[in-house]
Amino acid sequence: MLKQVLMGALLLAVPACASVDTPVETVPQVPGKVVIVGDSISLGLGAMGASKDCEIAVENTSLNVTYGVQVAKALGTDYVLYAWPGAGLVRNYADATSDTISVRMHRLEDENALDNTGPVQLVLVNVGTHDFHQYDATDAFIPAMEDLLTMMAGHFPDATIYALTGPMLGGKDGAFLDQAVRTAVDTVNTADGTHIRYLALNGGDPAIALGCQWHPSMPAHEYMAGMILDDLKFGK
Repeated sequence: MLKQVLMGALLLAVPACASVDTPVETVPQVPGKVVIVGDSISLGLGAMGASKDCEIAVENTSLNVTYGVQVAKALGTDYVLYAWPGAGLVRNYADATSDTISVRMHRLEDENALDNTGPVQLVLVNVGTHDFHQYDATDAFIPAMEDLLTMMAGHFPDATIYALTGPMLGGKDGAFLDQAVRTAVDTVNTADGTHIRYLALNGGDPAIALGCQWHPSMPAHEYMAGMILDDLKFGK
């Protein structure tokens, strides 16, 4: 039931509410919302679970504790969320290639949803977990990521844009994803003169980093939010 509800849900312009102890004055003060593009990680699936062994359910899922919402809260602004559980940029969970994040984002662009977002100060793109899980999606993924980042830069030219990875993939899968995202970021920045940032997220202390079914826990989300806020403060 949860999957059916979330797969059909697109959460837009929801007031940010979470807790992060980062003073607002330590991060850039630019008017505008935070736009988040992602999958189940960005939706907080399993974040409230006690371990990786629990099943994903409504009671252990919370959007309010996610890294993106916590960043928006720290910046004192609202957020717009484009995220779907099980979705990859070009390859969804269980090898499905229809209705991917790429397809969905272009549909939203065609519907003028992005243009109606309003002022945006920060864009967080965190996709690829399903694309690269036990698979090398590099050839299709890189051009799709370049396209997505170019789309974000075109619609939100005044925003700081992050291409994020992690924290659910490790080993060869994680290495493929990191390299693909880095390549896409470098290509777009070189071609368009943009300053998109790459940041590899991790969940912090491994002892408390896992929620249900290997999803990031609430402490992991807080740690990831801190990484983004620190990079905003100190990053070049």
